[in-house]
Amino acid sequence: MKITAVETYADVNQCMVRVRAGDAEGWGMTAPFSADITAQIVHRLAAPLVLGKDTADFREFADDIIRRQYKFLGSFVVRSAAGIDTALWDLAAKQENKTVADMVGKKRDEIPLYASSMRRNPQPLQGEADRLLGFCEKYGFQSVKLHPGIPVNRDVDFYPGCTEEFVTRARKTLPDGIKLIVDVNGNFSSGRAIEFAHFLKENGVSLFEEPCPYWELDEVKKVREACEKLGLPVAAGEQDYMDGSWDRMIGERIVDVAQPDLLYIGGFTRALRVAAACAKKGIPVTPHTSNRSPLYVLGLHFMSVVELPYSHLECGVEFHEWEEAAYLNAPPITGGKAVIPDGPGWGIKLNEDWLKKSVYQVSKL
Repeated sequence: MKITAVETYADVNQCMVRVRAGDAEGWGMTAPFSADITAQIVHRLAAPLVLGKDTADFREFADDIIRRQYKFLGSFVVRSAAGIDTALWDLAAKQENKTVADMVGKKRDEIPLYASSMRRNPQPLQGEADRLLGFCEKYGFQSVKLHPGIPVNRDVDFYPGCTEEFVTRARKTLPDGIKLIVDVNGNFSSGRAIEFAHFLKENGVSLFEEPCPYWELDEVKKVREACEKLGLPVAAGEQDYMDGSWDRMIGERIVDVAQPDLLYIGGFTRALRVAAACAKKGIPVTPHTSNRSPLYVLGLHFMSVVELPYSHLECGVEFHEWEEAAYLNAPPITGGKAVIPDGPGWGIKLNEDWLKKSVYQVSKL
């Protein structure tokens, strides 16, 4: 089947992408946030490269879009490729009347989740610790992630000791059986991160995420090597989309847990390739899915099929209205776990009211 049209429905937070091939269609999405900009890139740079192509070759399209835009390569181009790639996975699975997970080869049904707090400097800090305890009691989460500090802020905190106090209060409030993950979003130099790693280990933290700016791979490597001696795993990868960066992270084992974002990396095809390479090196993977937009559903499919998954998938607990605005069937959380929706493709049921309110654009033959 030849691709005849690429359509986008977008607002500032989300962009849903529909690809048509004759009577068949599939839905995907680009990464949340500034999604209205990504929609423009879809039509200006990405769609012209896939219109008229045979859907049988769809696994090649994301790489081709990214390579062909080498003069404009960056996050928005890669996000646009992800929108087309994920829509074509949906189309292909629907043609077989299967879920995407079943088409790939599902290995597990229930996916354990970790509660991901996005509050970086909540006041009072004890109130946030109590809130997270409440989520664990209500939904059955057995793992929690904190995002303390200011992203990529060169070792500067909201106030001296804020990050340490946040972690300490959470660890004392949450039961010992609940794992604690700490993500500082690249705020530290390697020296500060290594110092902080000792504090994390002493406070029973299970995973140290994105200690340094993600593009500083040599600095991340220093932290990971120091943390290995402490027995504290290091995670990273959510921002990375360049093949060369992933080759280094995996080949030199710069991370203990890989966290590709399915949409930042350029789509499901490229994320699966990273997961396969990680499995060969014994590196578990879990995608960056920090909100309950349809990205959460894609993450469940991913964790259902990868060979070596990390113990939990990220699940945002801010429950902002925009997150579930575009679809009607966000998978419920039961006992700290979730399953992919019923139905072919991704199994996502789109919200027609949201589609009508969003900005529509189309590219076609």
